[in-house]
Amino acid sequence: MNIPFDGRGVFSNSITIYFHANLARFMVGRTWSVIYVVNPTLTGFFRLDKDSQSGFFAVHTIGDTSKPEASNAAADVSEAKLIELLRGGIGIPDYPVTIDGVARWRSVSDIARHYQLGRVFIAGDAAHVMPPNGGFGGNTGIHDVHNLAWKLALVLKGLAGPKLLATYEQERRPAGKFTVEQAYTRYVTRSATYLGAKDFEPPVNDFNIELGYLYHSPAIVAEDDDEAVHADPRETAGRPGSRAPHLWIEKDGKRVSTLDLFGAGFTLLAATEGVAWSTAAREAADAAGGLSLEAYTFGRELRDPENGFAAAYGITATGAALVRPDGFVAWRAKSSSPKPQDALKSVLTRLLCN
Repeated sequence: MNIPFDGRGVFSNSITIYFHANLARFMVGRTWSVIYVVNPTLTGFFRLDKDSQSGFFAVHTIGDTSKPEASNAAADVSEAKLIELLRGGIGIPDYPVTIDGVARWRSVSDIARHYQLGRVFIAGDAAHVMPPNGGFGGNTGIHDVHNLAWKLALVLKGLAGPKLLATYEQERRPAGKFTVEQAYTRYVTRSATYLGAKDFEPPVNDFNIELGYLYHSPAIVAEDDDEAVHADPRETAGRPGSRAPHLWIEKDGKRVSTLDLFGAGFTLLAATEGVAWSTAAREAADAAGGLSLEAYTFGRELRDPENGFAAAYGITATGAALVRPDGFVAWRAKSSSPKPQDALKSVLTRLLCN
């Protein structure tokens, strides 16, 4: 597609060694998820299976990091060399190990300049490549597709205008760039301190990266001009463009999360005195050509045992919030409206780019 990448390029030609070795005695009393290794032999990190009998070991550099050849850990992937490296990471020269396999890969921090070119959309590693530090790559790719799938479906069904597809890049590229930069920050401060890098962004809490990124596009009815890329998801309180908050509620006599209500289509959640919003939402969805939209009112179809919904979603008892199929708040009314049906028809027209 000739879509260029922007970023810092390749930092190392790395390998991942898959192995079996009984490392349980080293893990007693420890619940480490990632074990970084920095010693004169190599730099890298371990991820172990739960029983600490197997796992993988990623190797970034070998030997003296001041020499260019140190960054080519993939130069020799013979079994003898892999055993040597694995034992070097463990720290015991003759430790019993079995090599199961090896994979070559590169440490890169780049993002595609465009996520769409005509009828083609890119996602996952085609759109962004990042160091493994933080473990963000897989989730970021899933987030891409979660954002795009419902938009494609609505456009193909004729329920939304083609311009809705442009919001994929508008929403996901800033989130991808932010995540790539945070992975780079973790790489140069954890795995590659020898680079002496100064061009990295301050580290952000993992929770903000995974769940706190914010969207800005015509598929969101923003309430202000704040263009922040991320926030603490525990504090966004139903802000349009943020992930809809989790709250324990009751539906059909069962305890569920508000998150369990999202996914099949749009979802409107109305506070206890906001039933007019639910009625208006159903009518507006029908007027939009039969758009899939479930509308719930607390005190009717849903129960809020701890009376926390309105505060969690930043509305009053007469307000409501509209959640997209991907679980992001698209719009909210903090209180009642004299013409809720007209308001929601206008909102849906705008959100669907019709």
